[in-house]
Amino acid sequence: MKNKISVVIICKNEERIIRKCLDSVTWADEIVIVDSGSTDRTIEIVSEYTDKIFINSDWQGFGYQKKLAVSKASYDWVLSLDSDEVVSEELKAALLTHLDSLDNEKVYRINRLTHFCGKFIYHSGWYPSRIVRLFNRKHYDFNDKLVHETVSCKSAEKVNIEGKLYHYTFDSLEEYIDKRNRYAKAWAKGKYEQGKKVSVLSIISHSLFAFIRHYIIQFGFLDGYHGYLIAKIQMQYTFNKYNFLKFKNLTNS
Repeated sequence: MKNKISVVIICKNEERIIRKCLDSVTWADEIVIVDSGSTDRTIEIVSEYTDKIFINSDWQGFGYQKKLAVSKASYDWVLSLDSDEVVSEELKAALLTHLDSLDNEKVYRINRLTHFCGKFIYHSGWYPSRIVRLFNRKHYDFNDKLVHETVSCKSAEKVNIEGKLYHYTFDSLEEYIDKRNRYAKAWAKGKYEQGKKVSVLSIISHSLFAFIRHYIIQFGFLDGYHGYLIAKIQMQYTFNKYNFLKFKNLTNS
């Protein structure tokens, strides 16, 4: 018998894109939704696809929310998606092919291709982007990070699955910058709680290197104007997160 898969998704106010995400995983044995308190039509839309909908508005970070979603799954094999991600037909076929040969001790990586402000980004450090999204929840789970959460599986053998996971991030530049600022604040909060400190020199060097890394080292210039935008936003994001951390230390010393 083939293994069964639970698709788990966390969301909040995602009426813009979540239907495309759900349409791409109707083949799954189960879809589990954990919503953070949507005020738009998100719940109305997801209820067309599943009755396994859980509300948790006590936000403690992306890692915690994804762990909660995993815990609500009925099956051991979990495919974790963000609400703005779409499984391609090629990826769907590869996943279904792998179902009868999944190894409990291994984790499976998917290659994500991001669509940013009207264009797919093939460089800038954004692609290829192989991330662990398919795993057995009896052996692995997400960590507790506020942002940039990952599956805790350092010692596990990682298997690449063919096919693209399309990531439709913000088409609005303003919304994307706002999102990066929220991530910067969450990052600083997490580092402050760990007792981390930062110097002015470190702020400058990290910020400058962020631009160099994305635009030059990771060939962002090949993405044209969009590559320049990404490098500049990443530089600003890095500058902001380290400054948020520094000010937390200054104001609470």
